[in-house]
Amino acid sequence: MSESGYKNPPKHSQFQKGCSGNPTGRPKGSKNTLKLLDAVLEQKIKIQQEGKTISITKKQAMLMQLVNAAVKGEIKAIAALFPYLMQLDMKEEQSLDTSKLSLSDEAILKQFLEQNKGDNKDEKSN
Repeated sequence: MSESGYKNPPKHSQFQKGCSGNPTGRPKGSKNTLKLLDAVLEQKIKIQQEGKTISITKKQAMLMQLVNAAVKGEIKAIAALFPYLMQLDMKEEQSLDTSKLSLSDEAILKQFLEQNKGDNKDEKSN
């Protein structure tokens, strides 16, 4: 006699092995809120810039307005952009740092090249 109760349902009402409790599940292709938001932000709009009509995404328009507000001195806009400015600066510094070798790296590279100069001459003569 098997006992049933709290967290122990009767065997006949438990899910069978290999069968999902939700066989239909979420339909494929259904969109969550983030996907819907991204789709709306990627829609194109037409704006006037320097006397010409251009087509840009809503996301680009929002960023342009935010940057323009920051340039005018709006503190909230500056505060919103500041973390992104810091990220851009860090990426630029990292790209500059990777192009330059440190002094110890240069010393190691010179030592390696000097040790292998003789090896290269031997290979060329063969």
